[in-house]
Amino acid sequence: MKQLYELCYGVEPEDKELALLEIKHQRLLDNGYTNKEANKILLDTKLNIDNYEYADSIIANAECIFRHHELQIHSKPGGFDPVTCTVIKRPYYLEMKHRYTMDNLLNYYYDKLIVPPLFRDTKRDTGAMNHLINNFKSPVLHSVDFILFVIDYVASNGYKTNNPLDLKNWFQSTYEYLEQFVLSTKLELVNREDVLL
Repeated sequence: MKQLYELCYGVEPEDKELALLEIKHQRLLDNGYTNKEANKILLDTKLNIDNYEYADSIIANAECIFRHHELQIHSKPGGFDPVTCTVIKRPYYLEMKHRYTMDNLLNYYYDKLIVPPLFRDTKRDTGAMNHLINNFKSPVLHSVDFILFVIDYVASNGYKTNNPLDLKNWFQSTYEYLEQFVLSTKLELVNREDVLL
């Protein structure tokens, strides 16, 4: 990181600047870039990735809050170091991803529904996923977010499909399941005695 900073600005970074650069680098890694790609982006943007355009991303709205874990970046959990007998504490954070590609979505679909390689047609499946993304409209959920929930719903119920267009058959039941989940969560919060109003 130090060499990257020196390449951009020609001076040695202070500790504070170096720590900020490492955070930016980690953010790119968390969004699915390789180490080499992250370094190139940092060089191209002169270390200012705040307004960087994630061109190949299928989630364009940076203001959106995603509910599916696949579109979120969580802090690493703390733990216990048996060598030093100390508790490792890490601050908790939750961020939304800025980059999620069609390849990420297809890989999640293939892995979750255990689609055999023989039935994987990337070109056809990309077209099918684009069709699903463009035809789902909701003021509450982003279309990619919802499709990820549909994939989870199909997998958890043991259904099988080799064609992403078949996911449309489970849109209604997944939406109802999510509504019921939100309602039951709200009821649990209402019934808790330790919740202050």
